[in-house]
Amino acid sequence: MCFNNLYKSNNVSFVKFMAIAVFVMLIAVCMTVCDAVFAEEEGGFAYDAKGKRDPFIPLISGSGGGGYASDAYEASAAEDIRLEGIVWDDVKGSIAIINGEIAKEGDLVGSIKILKINKDNVIFDVSGKNVKIDLNQE
Repeated sequence: MCFNNLYKSNNVSFVKFMAIAVFVMLIAVCMTVCDAVFAEEEGGFAYDAKGKRDPFIPLISGSGGGGYASDAYEASAAEDIRLEGIVWDDVKGSIAIINGEIAKEGDLVGSIKILKINKDNVIFDVSGKNVKIDLNQE
């Protein structure tokens, strides 16, 4: 009789205790699964770019020095230039995406200097010769 009264009076406490225990176990399982799913390799997460630019690397460096943030493709001849895009701004100055890098007039891409960025082409100084590359040229 005493045991039944004790069980009935503590029934709510027992249910609360079990609910908390189940909740704590669920959190532990979630943490274990998340650790396995998001396991980091040396230096961070592994990303296979499959030959394309890694979208997790910033396009513009935070240094403010105008340097390139990603690994630069060393261009030394006109055949090494890939003009991938132009952002035209008549007022503030245009930029071009060349070999996966953001560049402006006067910048060097490898040993090639950017002389002029137009709406649909860029003029480069390649070993003392002016070379024009159109945006849609492959």
